[in-house]
Amino acid sequence: MKRSYIVVALLVVLAMLVSACAGVAPTGGASEGAAAKTRIVFYQRGYVEGGTDAGSVNTAKAVEIFEQNNPDIDVEIVGIPWTAEGDTKLETALAGGTDINVFRVTSPNLPRYAKQGILSEITPYLTDEDRADFYESAFQVATVDGKVWAWPLWVTAISLFANTDILAERGVELPTIDDPWTWDEFVEATKQLTYTRDDGTQVYGFTSSSRWGAIEYYPLMYIDGGRILSPDGKQFVQNQPEGVSALEKIASLPLEHKVTPPDFGTVDQATVRSQFKELQSVALMMSTPGALPDLENSGFPVAVLPPPTGDMGKLVTNGAFGLFAVVDVEDEAKEAAAHKLASYLTGSQVAQDVEGWQLAPGLRRSNTSYATTLNREIIARLVEYGVYEAPVATSAELGAQYGATLQAIILGQQSAQEAMDAIAPVYQAELDALNE
Repeated sequence: MKRSYIVVALLVVLAMLVSACAGVAPTGGASEGAAAKTRIVFYQRGYVEGGTDAGSVNTAKAVEIFEQNNPDIDVEIVGIPWTAEGDTKLETALAGGTDINVFRVTSPNLPRYAKQGILSEITPYLTDEDRADFYESAFQVATVDGKVWAWPLWVTAISLFANTDILAERGVELPTIDDPWTWDEFVEATKQLTYTRDDGTQVYGFTSSSRWGAIEYYPLMYIDGGRILSPDGKQFVQNQPEGVSALEKIASLPLEHKVTPPDFGTVDQATVRSQFKELQSVALMMSTPGALPDLENSGFPVAVLPPPTGDMGKLVTNGAFGLFAVVDVEDEAKEAAAHKLASYLTGSQVAQDVEGWQLAPGLRRSNTSYATTLNREIIARLVEYGVYEAPVATSAELGAQYGATLQAIILGQQSAQEAMDAIAPVYQAELDALNE
């Protein structure tokens, strides 16, 4: 009996040990830590799984490094194209409210998503270091009703591009950020740069994409202190003196000073860049940074210059924002993890981790990765001087009408005051309807 008792006791102990070991995963198997991972879904424009293009490769690498540094978070990337099909997929996912946590958001859509309650405000997730790091202008485009709804990635800070061979030939000295051209000095320079070559080729001093809808010349609209909308986005104010005077300055370039090509005001971005690069028939081009890589790679004699200053006496730039938004979900862990990913993707560390991540200058002071050349350094420094409109979800019809109004001013079909007074009530009516 005693021997039997000992055997039974040993069997009980063995069973307890087996039972205890059953809860421990073997080496290389699933663990409690792995099972506890927070899974988030990242919708990325232009990403193709296994793709060899720079965008897909860089996105995959950034997420891989993020996961290595945050082993408690698992990121699934869903690629959607830069097309209407991609828009549909994104809207469907957002409407479903599940299986989407982080995505690229456009400025026009941001206020709509914010008002629909789709987005998670980023302010609670901003550290003191973040607040000090971001430029003051960084959140202008991401703020709706006083709250910040997206993480700013970068901005296509618009600047002047100069053909240095033409400027040297005409004896025009380059301005600097510390000593930029005033408006009058800029006009005189463009006059000096407008001439006929010995072979009969006409060279013009200045151009930009200025067909309706183009933003390349927008910095000039702010140089006298005016804006399109009030800072809260609720009032149309461009028919006020500061806005009108800036538009008059822009219109004077083709109409009074004759320093722009004859098709100024009607041509698209591709044509403008061709005039500057291939034809070399323009000395100064106002453009987003997207034009620079091609010029640099081809050995073109280009220098990036700051825009001229106006009555405000300060440098100004403008441009389009890249933004990452986080979806508001009930799972606090998912929401926190999504903000952590968005913060990383818009920070300075990812730019160091992934070569070529920065396609435009970032909006953090610590993010200097874009400034790999002197020209890029100038563009990056201009970010500090950004002036941007509050995001407002106006209709495409109003956007087209506003663009056509600007074009009419440039073409001399209406005075700046007449044009702005005419569109003001139309614009204001739509703003009022949005704020009801």
